[in-house]
Amino acid sequence: MTNIWSWLFCLWFFSAGGAAIHANPSTHQYTLRELLEHGLEHNVEIEEAQLRVKGAVARLRQARSGSFLPHLRLESQNGLVPDARGDIFNPIGDTTGLRPLGPFTRTQLEFVQPLYTFGYLSSLRRAAAGGLAAEQAGLVAHRVDVAFQIKELYYGVLLARDLQSLVWNLIEKLEEKAGELEENTAVSLSGTYKLKLAVLELQSKEGEIADQLELAQAALRWKTGLPENAPINLEAKALEPVQVAVPPLDTLVDQALRSRPDWHQLQAGIAAKKALLDAAQSEYLPQIFLAGGVRYALAPNRTDLRNPFAKDDFNYFNGGIFLGLRLSFEWGLLGANVDKARAEHLGLKATENAAIQGISLDIKRAYLVFQRAEENLNRARQKRRLTRQWLKLAQEEYEFDPGEVKELITAFEAWSRSEQAFYEAIHGYNLSAARVAQTMGLITLAKWRK
Repeated sequence: MTNIWSWLFCLWFFSAGGAAIHANPSTHQYTLRELLEHGLEHNVEIEEAQLRVKGAVARLRQARSGSFLPHLRLESQNGLVPDARGDIFNPIGDTTGLRPLGPFTRTQLEFVQPLYTFGYLSSLRRAAAGGLAAEQAGLVAHRVDVAFQIKELYYGVLLARDLQSLVWNLIEKLEEKAGELEENTAVSLSGTYKLKLAVLELQSKEGEIADQLELAQAALRWKTGLPENAPINLEAKALEPVQVAVPPLDTLVDQALRSRPDWHQLQAGIAAKKALLDAAQSEYLPQIFLAGGVRYALAPNRTDLRNPFAKDDFNYFNGGIFLGLRLSFEWGLLGANVDKARAEHLGLKATENAAIQGISLDIKRAYLVFQRAEENLNRARQKRRLTRQWLKLAQEEYEFDPGEVKELITAFEAWSRSEQAFYEAIHGYNLSAARVAQTMGLITLAKWRK
């Protein structure tokens, strides 16, 4: 995966662009919003996080079930047993055990209902609820990260496509001018050779960038959960600056503590560890419970003695209910559990202040990068406008005096660099806006266009 990102970023450093995507009318053209929605629904990392949330829901349900009849069990046994007729005063004469067999059934229902546990069960419920909240926050964090990665790939593909169009335009114009110079004997050969060499250099890099773009498209398919061979046709015709409204830095920091999933995950984890510490401390105290049950057994081929002092395992019907108390004196083990829970809680608690500072630093870094990208975009617009004016004047001078070909070549080079810088500035601006959204814990700050 690292190589794919590296290959994508290499697009920035080439003077040529990537392969163009020729839309097929029979295939769907994706908007960024559609790619995000599809990726957030089918991405493997998000699906794994969703499964962890389901596991946390099950643990919470398990913790809640401990409050009402945590032990309620019905057990039934059925089989064959030798005949036994008589009583203790008139026992059977055959003691060999080779008597006729008959059916028997034995059933018992047992239950235990906690009455008061001094906060033990409620602490377990709070711990499970904190674990669920932490997993849910982790799911949101995965969604935010995946959304940023999709946008990064999406903008990279658009950048490559725009640079490809620039390369084709350059090749076409340079070939045209090279042909004109060959027919003009008044022009030196150096100008003609320089144009031909520029064309060859552009053509050689075109194939390299086409391969890089194919890898970027494959990464976009994988990240969005599209089929491996699905065509990537984008509705956007060109890379354009996104429409964003970025608040001031102080506002961003305040909002981040309310929206960042990693902060919510930390808070939920601290609450869960505190609840586990409370549960460990509650184990020193007794647990009061109500227990009982009903037992029933029947063997028609055996005499029912109906004597409370005679044990009979095959004919009886009884039941009862009692109040119980359970208290553990394993103080060494209980103390170790408390110390472990306290260390885990304090360990997470200690990271809270550092997390606040880290979040503030992340927001400030992303904000400054966005401001710089916005300034770069404005300068790139100005440079693009100036070089276009320069190129227009150079073309007019060349048409008036073919000997001014060197000025025309220089203007062409400046124009190509300014065009490339403009596309890259848009890419950097869009990516910095996406990074601000990611550091805020949001999917996007942009107003999506259909």
